[in-house]
Amino acid sequence: MTQTTRLDDISNGFQAAKILLAAAELRLFDLLHGAGAPVEEIAHKTGGSRRGLRILLDALVALQLISRDGDLYRNRPEYEPELLEDSPGHYLAMLRHRNRMFRRWARLEEIVMGGEAPAGEVLAERGANRDFIRAMYAASHRRAVTLVDRLDLEPVRTVADLGGGPGVYLQEIARRRPQAELFLVDLPITLEVARELLSRSEAGRRIRAVAWDLYAAPAPEELPPLDLALLSNVVHGESPEGNRRLFAKLFDRMAPGGRLVVAENVVDEGRTSPPGAALFAVNMLAMTSAGRTYTEEEILDWGRAVGFGAEPGESIDERTRLVRLRRPVE
Repeated sequence: MTQTTRLDDISNGFQAAKILLAAAELRLFDLLHGAGAPVEEIAHKTGGSRRGLRILLDALVALQLISRDGDLYRNRPEYEPELLEDSPGHYLAMLRHRNRMFRRWARLEEIVMGGEAPAGEVLAERGANRDFIRAMYAASHRRAVTLVDRLDLEPVRTVADLGGGPGVYLQEIARRRPQAELFLVDLPITLEVARELLSRSEAGRRIRAVAWDLYAAPAPEELPPLDLALLSNVVHGESPEGNRRLFAKLFDRMAPGGRLVVAENVVDEGRTSPPGAALFAVNMLAMTSAGRTYTEEEILDWGRAVGFGAEPGESIDERTRLVRLRRPVE
């Protein structure tokens, strides 16, 4: 591969991505379910342009994401289960969330030069929040077993997933610790979506939802002293100062000997590897006013500063590292 070929591959990558994201945003895959549909029918149902839809659908055929037989377009069976609105894996919501990311990234050079990232609609607008939480389900359910395998649950009686979104990790904990008290802690708008998802399983119905804006409000009294608190993919959205203040609040909510486990996309000391973590920092630049990826030592320092003791961490996959802290036994 020549240098120019690699540059071409990188700079042209947005085209295929945007074709898929636009189709997800327009809900085209549900219209192609089963026997499929011609452009005229799709245009009638969506109110879209026949020319635009035909070009987009033909590009999806070229990418081998859908098929065409004459004038009839239909989903390819190997992809259809992930691309329908009622897919149990909620992957379509992930694509719509990434489409919002795409629009933010289009302003990247302006933000790099000092422009402010727009306020995060995923925290305020119901449609965006619903897509985001379902997207987090799509991301987290694939690694829930692996992550929970690394948690020492044997002595645990009270567990909270802080900023836990859809509550996937708590459902896995509920299956293993039937006597534990389980608390899903998040914003009220997020808990609306989470309750719907949790109601579909017996394990999910055991989980108690607790509304708490982690960074803006004191801990609610209804949250008991915690033996285990999981903080998964939260700290990257906030500043170091905000995270230090959060850790002080969490120290006060932990039972003596209680453990705080931070699951994060951790970057190394040079901030250039792993590559996925370095690129994710750019996503935080585009999507938040103060967030980025952090090193493990930075996260441990926030904990040490408020009284936590550090424990050995470990990576569970190429994207996620567990950073462990414990409140001393008094």
